[in-house]
Amino acid sequence: MIELFCFLFGLGFSFLVYFLSIRPLDQPRFKKFGYFVFTLIGITGTLFLFGVLVAHFLRKLGILSQN
Repeated sequence: MIELFCFLFGLGFSFLVYFLSIRPLDQPRFKKFGYFVFTLIGITGTLFLFGVLVAHFLRKLGILSQN
């Protein structure tokens, strides 16, 4: 559940970065698409891995039960 929340948060944040920072740029479309793909992979992947690590350590400590 934590992993899913972090993944969705990262996805939402990536789209926020796209609409506020990348979309208004005065660059060709393929360059904007490249920036968006790298941003999507970077932000979403980082936050997803953070969620995996947090969930792993919480399960290891016994705070979360494994389903």
